[in-house]
Amino acid sequence: MVVLLSFLFSGCSSSGDPIPGDIIPPGKTPKDGVFVKRGDNSFVYTKYAPLADKPITVHYYIPTKGNIEEMPVLFSLHGAERDGTIQRNAWKYFAEANEFIVIAPEYTHANGYNENNYQFGGVFTSSSFQTLNPKEKWTYQTIEALFDYFKKETDSKATTYNMFGHSAGGQFVHRFLLAMPDARVNTAVAANPGSWTFPYIEGIIGADDIAYGWPYAVKNSPFNTENTLVQFLSKKLWIQLGQLDTDENDSSLPKDAPSNAQGPHRLARGRFFHAETKRIAESLDVPYNFQKAEVTDAGHSTIRMVYGRAVSNPTVISNTGVNCAFDLIFK
Repeated sequence: MVVLLSFLFSGCSSSGDPIPGDIIPPGKTPKDGVFVKRGDNSFVYTKYAPLADKPITVHYYIPTKGNIEEMPVLFSLHGAERDGTIQRNAWKYFAEANEFIVIAPEYTHANGYNENNYQFGGVFTSSSFQTLNPKEKWTYQTIEALFDYFKKETDSKATTYNMFGHSAGGQFVHRFLLAMPDARVNTAVAANPGSWTFPYIEGIIGADDIAYGWPYAVKNSPFNTENTLVQFLSKKLWIQLGQLDTDENDSSLPKDAPSNAQGPHRLARGRFFHAETKRIAESLDVPYNFQKAEVTDAGHSTIRMVYGRAVSNPTVISNTGVNCAFDLIFK
């Protein structure tokens, strides 16, 4: 027995001292344990170093059954209400039944995510759109970082993720595709944005006859090249519009000159964006993968866009409406 123990310890290190028990074995990654609980939960994320001073509360839903490592991943982006629980809860019953994971990051004003840093991705340092931020400071980068963090924590084998965003989240999602051409997005849905970024290199002429660039067009932005636009137009993006989202006096509807030039309300603006992006793709003779999907019985509502209908009991997911976001992404 003495000989055996001597042999074991001599094999532990060249100095003859035993290896401490807290050293991570080769091939194993230390985990923070934030995705351990199934069902719904949340944690505060500060792991993306360039924006560590701007915490993100991450709400998520993990189905109570099934292999997490094999599950698809959906990022769902909130509107101007800045509440990630709305997004998580709109998807949770679909996620449970169909075994996919919902990650709903929450970008609050209190943590530094104003309109420029959320809807417009922090591409510029302020809403004067004069000085560019370094790319690593763009809010868009946090999605890719969160995906890597999720994979590390869960050993997920997912190589891509899907995206849904409603209202301000729809603004975030379609600009994300433009700004992050190499992001690992499979299918994205931009639902009812109040304004869009048009692929106009010369800018969009506002209601005041002034040409505007970012965030309403690619003029004066890092994305005003034909190559960037070709990549953007090739993305799998659903332009999802509620046919009842037509309130021109909605207090949350952007009413600045470049937004008003896009149409009187969200439905009109989305239709105009679809028509114009299709026209530009045809003029460039390049692939066009955007599609428009209109939901008949939906105004400005996350849950109606996800379900494609009015919802009285969200646990009932068997009776979805035409062009519901679940079908657009998963079917």
